[in-house]
Amino acid sequence: MKPKIIIADDHILVNDGVKYLLSVDYDIIAQVTDGANVMEALQRSTPNVILLDINLPNKNGFKIAEEIKRSFSTVKIVFLSMYSEASFIERAKLTEVHGYMLKHSTKEELIVCINAVLDNKIYYDPKLEEPVINLHQKDIFVKQFAVSPRELDVINLICKGLNSQEIAQKLSVSIETVKTHRKNIYFKLGVTSVFELVEFVDKNSLS
Repeated sequence: MKPKIIIADDHILVNDGVKYLLSVDYDIIAQVTDGANVMEALQRSTPNVILLDINLPNKNGFKIAEEIKRSFSTVKIVFLSMYSEASFIERAKLTEVHGYMLKHSTKEELIVCINAVLDNKIYYDPKLEEPVINLHQKDIFVKQFAVSPRELDVINLICKGLNSQEIAQKLSVSIETVKTHRKNIYFKLGVTSVFELVEFVDKNSLS
């Protein structure tokens, strides 16, 4: 019998892509795109492993992981995330999740992680240990709030009053890319609107 897996990621292409990659070796019993629906999915059918995005709408992965550990202690939790910043890795370790993989991992790398946690091991993506050269490392946003240099560019433009379309044109990227940056910025800084973002920047003397 194949190990059972639930995939929780709000990016449908990522969610479906992971399912496609893993369906030969594992039984994908559910796909979830909203943080509020993860626990309900586990109640319907308990998996051996859940691949959990950190930045989910309505409830983030850290809170979900804590709930899973309380209510479904046998489920192995693997964060599948785009975040490689040290603050996220440290929080994942404090939450005591069983694995942490970056989204640009290969199928083979992800399978190694899944099989390791199924074997009751802790497995963190080896790439997380690689040194990262960051020219903005002295910037308080990057250093303290784990905001990437590109996200910092977006923050500065938002604070100047530019909308997503104008930011996309300014940075020569798609509007969908800007929307993704905004979502990640809001999550990292704990804000929910442009007003709160500008207020946050002003309050922390970051403007």
